[in-house]
Amino acid sequence: MSDWQGKVCVVTGAGSGIGGGLARHAAAAGMHVVGVDVDEPGLARLEKTIRDRGQPIETRRIDLRDEQAVEGLAEHVFAKHHKVNLLFNNAGVLVDGKSWERPMRDWRWSFEVNVYGVIHGIRSFVPRMLKQGEPGRVVNTSSQGGLMGGGTFMGPYQASKHAVAALSETLYAELALEQAPVTASCVCPAEVATGIWQSDRLRPAAERNRLDSEGERQFHDAVAGAVAKSLSPDVFAAQVFAAIEADRFWIVPDDEFFRQVLELRTRCIVEGRSPPATADIMQLFEKIKAG
Repeated sequence: MSDWQGKVCVVTGAGSGIGGGLARHAAAAGMHVVGVDVDEPGLARLEKTIRDRGQPIETRRIDLRDEQAVEGLAEHVFAKHHKVNLLFNNAGVLVDGKSWERPMRDWRWSFEVNVYGVIHGIRSFVPRMLKQGEPGRVVNTSSQGGLMGGGTFMGPYQASKHAVAALSETLYAELALEQAPVTASCVCPAEVATGIWQSDRLRPAAERNRLDSEGERQFHDAVAGAVAKSLSPDVFAAQVFAAIEADRFWIVPDDEFFRQVLELRTRCIVEGRSPPATADIMQLFEKIKAG
C-alpha cells in the first residue's frame, strides 16, 4: 500500500521520539492519525505541530499497561473510523544497569510497557482489523538490541525487545493463515535521536532507576549522548514508511556493523561458542569504522 490518503493510523508512544515521527509522517501523508501516550505534554506538542500544518490528529492519554484502556481505545477508533490500516505498537521504555541489581519494579515496568503494551495492542486491534475488509498492517517496534546478543547493562531492555521480535514473527505467520489482507512488520531501530535513555522521566520520582557504579553511569551517559546526535525521528519515520510500502517484514538498520554483529552472534549459536565479549564487538566496530 502506498496511497495513504484517508487511511487510519494508530501510533502508541506518539508523544516523543520515533512515535512522534511516525505520527507526523502519517498525518503529512493524509492519514487520520490517532496518537496515544502517557506523556500528555508530549502529546500536546505533537498535536500543535500537526495542527499548525493544517493537518488533523486526535491524541489520547493511554497507559498501555492497562488492558482495558487499550480495549477502550480500539472500541473508540473503530466506532469512529471503522478501520485501522496501520497500527504502530511503538511505545517503549529503557532501564539499564546490572541485571541482578535491578529491582523488580524496573523489570516489571520494562516488560509491562515494551511487551504487554504490544500484546494488548494485538489482542484489541487485530480481531477488528481482520473483519474490516481493508488492508491493514501491525508494526511492532523492537530494536536492533532485540536481534543481537545481550549488551552490557541492557538486560531488562534487550530481554523485552527480543520478546517483541519473536512475538512479531509469530504474529506474521499466524496472520498469513487468515483470509484477510492483514499482515505484520517488525521495526528494529539502531540509534535514533529519541528520549528513550531518559525514560525515567515518565515514572514517579521514587521509582526512578539508580545506577550504582561509575562504570554503569559512564556507559549510560556515553550511549545517551551518542543517541542524541543520531538519526532524526522524522527521517527514520520516512524510512519505515518506505519499508512498509515495499512490503517488508524486517525493518532493520542498513549498515555493515549491524549485519556483522548479527552474523557473529548467529555463528556463536550455531557453533556452540560462548557469546562474543564486549571487547570483541568494539574491535569489530573499530575495524569497520577504519574501512
